[in-house]
Amino acid sequence: MTYAHDTHMASSDKRPTVPLEAGATETTTIAAGDPAAGGRHPARLARRRQHQAMFDATLKEIFLPQHVLLGEPIAEASLHTVVYSGTFMGESVAIKILTLAEDSLQDAVSTYGAFKVECEKTTVLSRHHKSILQVIEYGDAELPETMPDELKEFFPLGLVPFMIMERAPYGSLDTAMKRIRQLPGFSRFSLLQALVHATDGIKESHDHSVAHRDIKPQNILIFGPTIGKIADFGIARWRSRYEQLELLELTPKYCSPEQAGYALTGRSEHQIGMVGDVYSWAIMVYELVTGKHPFQWAIKPKRSGRESQQAILRAIATNDRRGFKPIGDIAFDSLMDLCCMPYKNRVRDIAVANKILREFVRRQVELKQKRSAGSE
Repeated sequence: MTYAHDTHMASSDKRPTVPLEAGATETTTIAAGDPAAGGRHPARLARRRQHQAMFDATLKEIFLPQHVLLGEPIAEASLHTVVYSGTFMGESVAIKILTLAEDSLQDAVSTYGAFKVECEKTTVLSRHHKSILQVIEYGDAELPETMPDELKEFFPLGLVPFMIMERAPYGSLDTAMKRIRQLPGFSRFSLLQALVHATDGIKESHDHSVAHRDIKPQNILIFGPTIGKIADFGIARWRSRYEQLELLELTPKYCSPEQAGYALTGRSEHQIGMVGDVYSWAIMVYELVTGKHPFQWAIKPKRSGRESQQAILRAIATNDRRGFKPIGDIAFDSLMDLCCMPYKNRVRDIAVANKILREFVRRQVELKQKRSAGSE
């Protein structure tokens, strides 16, 4: 995001593009200590994708008894989950569905258990704070008795776990950033205010000892010009086992040095937690304020998605902060330093960081108002 009228921000009115390669920008499953190996894609998942249209039609039929009219996929949240649009009791909602793809029944049961924990955890957190995406209902949809055997293969547990959530009318923060000129009542400042609002939800989860571990613009949902909510606690339980292979999920572009280090070496997993959320938050804030991703420099032309992913991981793991260039605002530049310090020195309380950001936004809004008044 660029600020055409702000002294400390970019003067161009066009938001610079950040052409990071695929694999660095999405939540990815990789093998701890051997990121080049990547995550294994089960054979069942490959077969399901060959029959995706039939699978989606079957899901719509399954959810009719739940009073859910399933729409189209909004996002593939992870290897195991897909978020669909839909209506529930006449209300527009988002439905997160666990689409089990594991070849092993034991792995499927483990993934099912993790999803149920996510549903319960998110429901409890959402009841405590309005800045966390609200859960309306969750449960298991049963398969129809008349389902053909060839389709039952895609539902190894004989049921479909789901979570129904409120739907953000303006999508995610990254979507709003791209469409800001088409959104009435929105401004570049209002999106920063929405981020401040959503960060209150992150603080609430931290107060309940829950680290999010996937802080990024795609998980900040926009409900109004200054209203944002944190969503998707799907990798708060951030790792699982498949045939004795340790896998973890992260988004390379926004991960913390602790996550990146564990992905590369398989060591020091005990450091991954709420302090890492602060670092990921700082990457997102810096990108929103300046329009530039602080680790863009690590991506070289003509690299594959996998090579770009590893380059980002290496840069973040060593905490090479050359991309966090000062913008000329002492408070903001100090905020980035505090949030991106080495693990032992980094600010622990995200509420402290958010207070500084809130004050920065307030000053920028006042500055804009004064300049507007002076030009009249």
